Amino acid sequence: MTKTRLTLLLGTAMIFAPIQAWAQDDADAPETTRMALDRMVISAGTEKVAIDTPQAVSTLDQDDIDQVQATTMGDLLEGMPGVNVQGGVGQLGQGFNIRGMGTAIGDSDNRILLTVDGVTKFYEQYRMGALFTEPELYKRIEVLRGPASSTLYGAGALAGVVNFTTKDASDFLNEGDPLAVRLKAATETNAQAHTLSGIVAVQPIEGVELLGSYNYRRTDDYKSGNGDTVAASATLSDSWLVKGRVAIGGNKKHAIWASYQDWISDAPQVYDQISAATGAALMRRRVHDKTAVLGYVNDFDGSKIFNVEAQVAYSLSKVHQTETTFLGPLAYSDFSYESWQAKIQNTSEFAMGGDWTTFLILGGQWSKQERRNPRVALDGTVTPGAGTHPEGDMSRYGLFGQLEIIWSDKLTIMPGVRVDWTELTPGDTVVGGTTLTDKVKDSGVSPKLAALYNFTPWFGLFGSVARTVRMPNVDEIFTRSATRPNNPDLKPEKSDNVEVGFTFSFDDMLGKGDRFRAKTTLFQNDVKDLIVNVTAAAGTPYFQNVNRSRFKGLEVEAEYALGGFFARGNASFINGKNRLTGDYLNTIPANDYRLTLGYADAASGLSGGWTGEFAERQDKVTTGAFSSAGSGLPTPGYTVYNLFFAFKPQSGAAKGFEFRIAMDNVFDKQYRRHLSSLAAEGQSFKFTVANIF
Repeated sequence: MTKTRLTLLLGTAMIFAPIQAWAQDDADAPETTRMALDRMVISAGTEKVAIDTPQAVSTLDQDDIDQVQATTMGDLLEGMPGVNVQGGVGQLGQGFNIRGMGTAIGDSDNRILLTVDGVTKFYEQYRMGALFTEPELYKRIEVLRGPASSTLYGAGALAGVVNFTTKDASDFLNEGDPLAVRLKAATETNAQAHTLSGIVAVQPIEGVELLGSYNYRRTDDYKSGNGDTVAASATLSDSWLVKGRVAIGGNKKHAIWASYQDWISDAPQVYDQISAATGAALMRRRVHDKTAVLGYVNDFDGSKIFNVEAQVAYSLSKVHQTETTFLGPLAYSDFSYESWQAKIQNTSEFAMGGDWTTFLILGGQWSKQERRNPRVALDGTVTPGAGTHPEGDMSRYGLFGQLEIIWSDKLTIMPGVRVDWTELTPGDTVVGGTTLTDKVKDSGVSPKLAALYNFTPWFGLFGSVARTVRMPNVDEIFTRSATRPNNPDLKPEKSDNVEVGFTFSFDDMLGKGDRFRAKTTLFQNDVKDLIVNVTAAAGTPYFQNVNRSRFKGLEVEAEYALGGFFARGNASFINGKNRLTGDYLNTIPANDYRLTLGYADAASGLSGGWTGEFAERQDKVTTGAFSSAGSGLPTPGYTVYNLFFAFKPQSGAAKGFEFRIAMDNVFDKQYRRHLSSLAAEGQSFKFTVANIF
């Protein structure tokens, strides 16, 4: 029996193990023990529970986020099946990888769409991460795995979509309360980390909610399991969020809302945040990220035909880079992505007779992004970017429609289609004494069909077929040098994805009041004309189309709860090859498994548990001249254990307080996740105290 199959069987046996505990209704269960697959999913169309969504979806709610006590956004996402962090381990070095898609370089890393309150975030700088933000700002994260999510979110989501939702005032205000304040402090022993967070929520009059939040985070470079200091792992950031909502006419579903968040980091950094390069390649980076959005919702007093959501937004991700003498006589360089966005969609509901109901979602999106890179020499001369990081603009337009045909609680059918157009305009970057002038236009159609059928109350089958098109971006079209031209003839990437899976949902299986949920997804994603940055001779473009690549894999999620006892497990197996050459793709993570066992007592507010992370050896790589840790070098397998405890007093003088203690990497294991360029953190104790009043 293979190691993979043995591990799966052991994990399944532990989940099913009958543990004696008293039963209680799910409504009264502690948040920790509630089924993740029973949670509502709000970003895949109309609201539905995760297990009834004909797509692979994972969610993190506020309790999940608090339990992790995360330093970076990658800390939150690592535990999801099929989701990995690629590149560095600090806030400036993290990119994301879903189902084997996601690059370690930073350029062309847009096969995953990242949204914050519906605003698409995007950043490309050589060997840096793509998202700059603070875990404390968010109350919910949803990851839609696979290209079927492109319908509602945009061309290019070949791997999937990650949606981040910020906190609201209503999350802290009890009925009738005009004011709530939440203060939080956290520390971590390994990196000498300190985090302070404050939230003020106000309801000055009925129907008006306001929130303000500030977060202060400082950490040193942490130590790995063998005691070595890991360079470029420190964190220094300040962030704040203001958010408001005004209900119109007392109707909470007819409202105007707005939010603005600001994230700043200013500290010395290693130039190469993705590989393990250190030494003299140090500089200072001041990162400033802004996201502003104004939204409007109107259900027209419960109308079945009109339920409108609209928003306009502004986004800016900017890096001010100084102290870069090793790059030449530069005073500073700025790398910025500034965008304006708008989106509108309407949801209609039609009763078709009997038990048939149909929802129709129609909408459109527009965005314009400006990529700038002024490089200022010591004598004041300004160079507008470099050939390998050209300036330019991208305009996008998209129209989409999705039907959801539902028959009773048995059948869900979801056809959808999206049409996108892009226009790329070159900037003022000069290479060889010339600038580019020709615009490049592309378009693509992305259809899908998904369905789920529940044969019994406890067993269902689901599947989907989807084609997604991703158009080339500014970096891919306009990158060039004095000896290598740009490639305006790049073809859009086409992804043909097929998924099948099944669900189990049992109540009272091993004891009265117990619950078991499981969802398994098998997928194959064939990508034609994959765009890659290749090493080639003079006269050939940097970016070229690789004819065909195939990604395939299996994802398993399962959870069990009986009274206060809970067990959760997931596993992910992914393979990827260049079908033209037979070479392995170097963005494929190791096969991994995670298992959590714990207990939560609703009466006392005490909870705690154990989490194991297990990864197999990953040696299916293609090693070349430029292979490095995180891309092209094999990694051994590893096993890591973590412990977590929480106490939320339910009565007495301490009611409203929240205490959390965690011990990560209990046995101080030295290891490196396959797609990370740097060693993971060694043993660390985490302490958090919070109070709301």
